[in-house]
Amino acid sequence: MDRVSPTPLPHRAPRRRTRRIVGLGAAGLAALLALAYAVLCAIAPLPEPVVRLDEPVTARFSADAAEVQRAVDAEQQPTAVGWLHDDAVWTNSERAAPIASISKLVTALVVLDAQPVEAGSDGPTHIWTAEDAARQAEYLAEDGVAFPIPVGTEVTARQMLQLALVPSANDFAAAYAYSVFGDNAGFLAAVRDWQQRAGLASLELHEPTGMDEHNAASAADVLRLARLALENETVAEIVALPRVDLPWGIGTVESTNPLHGVLDGVVGVKTGRTNAAGYNLAAARTSDALGREVVQLSVVLGRDSDEDRLRSSLDLFSALDAAPRRLAIVEPGERLGTATTVDGVEIPILADGGADAVLLPGEEATRTASLRSGGFSEAGEPDAGLTGADAAAGRSVGAIRVTGPGDPKDSAEPDAENGTSPGTPADRTIDLVTGADVVAPSYGWRLTHPRELFTWS
Repeated sequence: MDRVSPTPLPHRAPRRRTRRIVGLGAAGLAALLALAYAVLCAIAPLPEPVVRLDEPVTARFSADAAEVQRAVDAEQQPTAVGWLHDDAVWTNSERAAPIASISKLVTALVVLDAQPVEAGSDGPTHIWTAEDAARQAEYLAEDGVAFPIPVGTEVTARQMLQLALVPSANDFAAAYAYSVFGDNAGFLAAVRDWQQRAGLASLELHEPTGMDEHNAASAADVLRLARLALENETVAEIVALPRVDLPWGIGTVESTNPLHGVLDGVVGVKTGRTNAAGYNLAAARTSDALGREVVQLSVVLGRDSDEDRLRSSLDLFSALDAAPRRLAIVEPGERLGTATTVDGVEIPILADGGADAVLLPGEEATRTASLRSGGFSEAGEPDAGLTGADAAAGRSVGAIRVTGPGDPKDSAEPDAENGTSPGTPADRTIDLVTGADVVAPSYGWRLTHPRELFTWS
């Protein structure tokens, strides 16, 4: 019997050698991963520092009005004060009081509203009538101010305004009103329409001169009336005159305003006096408010004498002189926030300059801080930010906008020594900058902080 040859078994690699090859593959993979991680840590861009502003982002600043109100409250009779280019009024009484010849401011504004006359021009001409002459006689008989001229005399609107507002002539105030509106009823209808638009709720007028003791208004509304008068260039030009020269044998007439020659900067506006009204004065003057030019207003009603209304007016202007305050709206180098880097370092965010404001009571200045989109920047322009490189201090991250009252002259160059500007421009911007160098973390930190490096936000 033939023998069957045994079938050869398949060849197998030694088991020990296979384990050695697998072990070398795992180590290589680990080394490869470690190398990749090291490279990624080295080249990964750093996240931008997180910038947060301190609260509040918006801040408001105002001057205290308590001293002004105390000065007004110290007066026994109706009183009001304020400034020309502001709506605020401080008063000690809301009741209407007789205003006498201050009525002529209303007359001038109402007629000019219907028939404007440019400042410095003569305006239309009025022929003096027998009715005008008859009223002159009546005013003189009642101890009113009048300057008789012949019937048929040609009188310009400017001359009528000068005589009505400077020496307070009743005859020319009435002639001016009736030459446009025809009679007292037409004039009063125009007054009521104008009054509603002007917002003078307490004003009550019965005729154009103030001879009627029922012509009345509150001290606060008289101050608002004075504002309107000074905002009208034609009226403002005339009430500022201490005297005026006129024809027809009248010659030079003096202003009834007792502040002319007594106080610097007087710019009007109108007196008034009757037995019922007492001695009234609405007055205005320019003043230097810590380098900012302003126009002060005061109203005194019902004083016992010319001396009393002068004294009260001077006291009130002294109080207004002391009222302005210079406030630091932004301090140079003031800290307004923090930039936190990926490795936890806090960099202060500072104001790159400062801004002061000269504020009157009732005024407000505001600063608003905002962050810049697009990363840190230099010279106010966005750039790519801090992506792996150091950055010197002074990088812009945003701005502070300062708004408030101010004069055109306040736009002068900032003070080089302290970074502030004289006065306060109406709108100014100051950069927010980093207050220290931003230093990129070390490679060792990158290796040991993967979570912060790759997921930090």
